[in-house]
Amino acid sequence: MPKMKLGAVAYALLAVGWLVSAVLTLRGYGSYAAADQWYRNAVAAVFLLTGVLFGVGAVTRRGLVSDVGPRICRQGWIAVIGLVAVAFVVSLFGESEWGAPFPTVTAVFIPPWIKRLQENYYEGRAEAERELNPEGPAGGQSPTV
Repeated sequence: MPKMKLGAVAYALLAVGWLVSAVLTLRGYGSYAAADQWYRNAVAAVFLLTGVLFGVGAVTRRGLVSDVGPRICRQGWIAVIGLVAVAFVVSLFGESEWGAPFPTVTAVFIPPWIKRLQENYYEGRAEAERELNPEGPAGGQSPTV
């Protein structure tokens, strides 16, 4: 079982945010009220798929940039980049006053950022445990410098 707990919470919160954005987009909230239905559907689909990807990262507790696990956990960041590209193309075909789906651009940077935070967290924890337990591998005291 993977140890990613805080990262899973971050993924879950992001997934909920994108799923809520998909619903609000479909309902025509804010600047999406003036948009054509095809535009709202396309943007909502991008938000929905992004939310599902981040939800998978949260449920599997591996994220989208993992070294092990299912393929979606190892290469999910490629799918996120693809969804951002689709959102960019959709925004090119839409009118400027319809609202741009550019909150998805930040999605590209989130998986590597969470992985780096996770690695730093576990490195810090291991260092703290070494400081609390100064015995070396031979059972004696470790030399001090």
